[in-house]
Amino acid sequence: MTDPLNAQMAREDLQYIRQTLQAAGQFTAVPGKSLMLAGVMALAGVACNLLLTGAPWSRGASPALALDSWGLVLGISVAIVCYGIYRKSQQLGTPLRAPLARKLLWSLSPSLFVGGILTNLAVRSGNLEWLPCIWLGCYGAAVINGGQVSVAPVRYMGLCFVATAAAAAATPPDLGLAWLGVGFGWLHLVCGGYIAWRHNG
Repeated sequence: MTDPLNAQMAREDLQYIRQTLQAAGQFTAVPGKSLMLAGVMALAGVACNLLLTGAPWSRGASPALALDSWGLVLGISVAIVCYGIYRKSQQLGTPLRAPLARKLLWSLSPSLFVGGILTNLAVRSGNLEWLPCIWLGCYGAAVINGGQVSVAPVRYMGLCFVATAAAAAATPPDLGLAWLGVGFGWLHLVCGGYIAWRHNG
């Protein structure tokens, strides 16, 4: 017959091991469903550019309004994903801990910071047709780096974004909006759906 005290100690040991691995190893609370919602938001941004403002680099467009629409998409998407991370970490019983959160931030921040600098340079110089390559490439690089401390599909998603940035660079600027839809829209939907299916939401 199992000793209740030994069973309790075993449970505590397992909990300690799980928390230690969480702090030192992988970030598992990747919210697939939230990534899918971010994809929907990106497709809404593409639709807004197509129907209302024009792409930021299109002739006769309103660049300020077009860029503002993408800023809104970014803000809402970040909020959705952050909330999804919090909810999933609670559901998995693995609350976010400082060491792992620092690892994740250090992985993501450099590429995103460079993306911000390049976006500013593109806007100031009037080379707005560079934006799809900058956004997709820097985001993809950030996701690849973040994937080093997360589940494998995150790394593959980052590689897909980098490939999409290369495709955007190799095609006419008029297709930039389409590549943004493929990357931030459909890649988020497909990869987010796969993560939700294989990694508990």
